[in-house]
Amino acid sequence: MKSLLNLRTAVTVNRITIGFFFFLSGIANYLNFSVPNGFYQTVITQKLQIIGPGIPPGWEGVGPLPWLIAVPYAWLLPLAEIVLGALFTLNYWVRWTGLLLIIMTFSIILAFGIIPAGSLFPNGAESFNKNILFISLIWICIAYDAYEQKMSRRRSQAMANYTVTVSDDDM
Repeated sequence: MKSLLNLRTAVTVNRITIGFFFFLSGIANYLNFSVPNGFYQTVITQKLQIIGPGIPPGWEGVGPLPWLIAVPYAWLLPLAEIVLGALFTLNYWVRWTGLLLIIMTFSIILAFGIIPAGSLFPNGAESFNKNILFISLIWICIAYDAYEQKMSRRRSQAMANYTVTVSDDDM
């Protein structure tokens, strides 16, 4: 039970869950790519909301994205979700994949707004943007990975110093 309640386990479960979510999200975006009102059509026609629809009153956002940006974004975002989600889940290059996931998630926030349904409170529509929570959790994984690497280097250095000291004492 003690091993389930430690920081390493919590961060590992968090990293796997978030990575798997992005992996599945990328697959779902490709599966719904060309259906009416699917992912491709949404990216091509969606106005950038930034704050959210209806906030402030009368502000509908800007956009849509220029065709030169929207088409590559529509094709590459799901691929990036799949690749980065898999790498993050499998604990490869956590710092860099996490940073790219944060940038990618921030681009989604810009597209749909921080408060997508126009309210912070439940109103039958998606009210709070889960992407803000994802950014925070990814950041925790990155920070923990950096801490683990730093401590690993310190342990290696301490072991090397200890080995040198013990061998000098034996002479």
